[in-house]
Formats: sequence, C-alpha cells, structure tokens
Amino acid sequence: MTTDQTKQLIEQLEMKISSFQYVLAYRNIFVISFFSSGEILDHNYPSHETATQLDHFSFLIGQDNLAAIKALIKTSVSGADGWKFYNRDLKLHLFRVNQTLWHIEVGSLEEENDAHNPNSDFAKFYSLTETLTEFREWQNSGEIDEVLERIRNQHLPQIRQVKATISDPILIMCLDLIEGIVSSAVNDNGDIDTSLYALLTPSEVQVAKFIKVGMSTKEIAQSLSVASKTVENHRNSLRSKLGITNKGINLRNYLISLSV
Repeated sequence: MTTDQTKQLIEQLEMKISSFQYVLAYRNIFVISFFSSGEILDHNYPSHETATQLDHFSFLIGQDNLAAIKALIKTSVSGADGWKFYNRDLKLHLFRVNQTLWHIEVGSLEEENDAHNPNSDFAKFYSLTETLTEFREWQNSGEIDEVLERIRNQHLPQIRQVKATISDPILIMCLDLIEGIVSSAVNDNGDIDTSLYALLTPSEVQVAKFIKVGMSTKEIAQSLSVASKTVENHRNSLRSKLGITNKGINLRNYLISLSV
C-alpha cells in the first residue's frame, strides 16, 4: 500500500467515525471509551474535546457512579451484559471491552421503558465492589492483621451502612449473606482467644488466623512462603493442642467458636 493510499484510508476512517459520532450525538447518545487507568481513548461529547481523564466527565456520570465505576474496573469481572447506572435523567451503560478497555454509553431516560426506571440501590450496591474485592483477594498478602483490621473497621461498617439505606429485597438478601460471611471471618474482633497463645507457637497462631478466615492450605503456604506440608503440620499440631480428636470436626468452625 502506497503512502497516498494509506492517507486516503485514514481519511475515510476518520470520516466514518465522524459520521457515527454525529448520529449518536443527534440522538443524545454519547460514548466514552477509556482505559482501566482512567485515561480517555475517545469520546463524542461536545465541548469537551480536550478531556483526557474519566474524572473530566464527573458532571455527566455523577460522583457516586464514578466512584462505583472506578471500584468496578479494579476487579476481574467481565459482565457480559454490562452494568447500568443512572444520573438524574441520564442512563449510563458500562461495558468491559477487554482487560484494559472500557466503554460507557450515556443516553436519555426518555427512551427507557418503565420497567427500567433508575434504581439507586444498584449504584449503592456497586459502591461495595472495592470492599468485596479486597476481602476476596487479600489472601495474596501475608499482612493478615493489617487487612483484617481494615475489613473490620472500614469495609464491614460500610456493608452495614449500605444495607440500611437500600430497599430492593434481592439486594438486601445478598448483603445479608455477604455481611454474614465477612462478619464470620473477622468475627468483629477478629482474633484468636488470647488464652490460646500460651499453647501455640507464633507460626501456629498465624496459621490459625488464616484458617479462621477460610484460607486453604495452598493459599496459606503461598502467603507465608512455606511448603504446603509445613502448613499441614501446623494444622495437625493445632488439632492436637486444641484436643480435637474427632476428624469430623471442622478446624475453622472450631477456631471461630473459640473467638472471644
């Protein structure tokens, strides 16, 4: 392909893009493509041609929705049907194109069916994405005390606060389940009964804390940078020192029952 042919092809592509953008804007549909970093790839919103970051569209997206979207893009969820948000009389539809590229369509609610009226409960629910992600992914770090403290003092109260402000029965049921799991893991004070420290070695105490929050032997081994066999030895030692002779007794449930 010659230089002139390449130039002509680029011009045709630019004209096609401009044409699509004009039609979308005419129908009050605005498109924002951006990377997970928040950097804008392209958009067709008028008078904001120089916008380079998603934050520059906070007036259009809404601060609460923007915070929820930022939390969502930190996760690995795919969401084949995307996610819907609402800001005043606008409907926002978020799609994940690939691992790093996202796409938001902003349109008017006037074209929405009554069955799709804005539901602020979903925006509040999505605001917990960062909370749930940290609870799910913290196993990759050995700093269990620091993370549990943050989950206990920051994330668990946030879950309870959001649950108290929503009315959707399905979301309330989901949050009841989530709160139960998180609360059980950290047990509000999140520690092993202090009387056990006299019986256990520091390594056994650390392993007991990991077991208590539901981590597998493999996950504990990765967090502590030790062999899985070492963790199994600690598990056996814990059962022996705690007097658990019945193999049918779940070690995690037993440790939770011993928490103050």
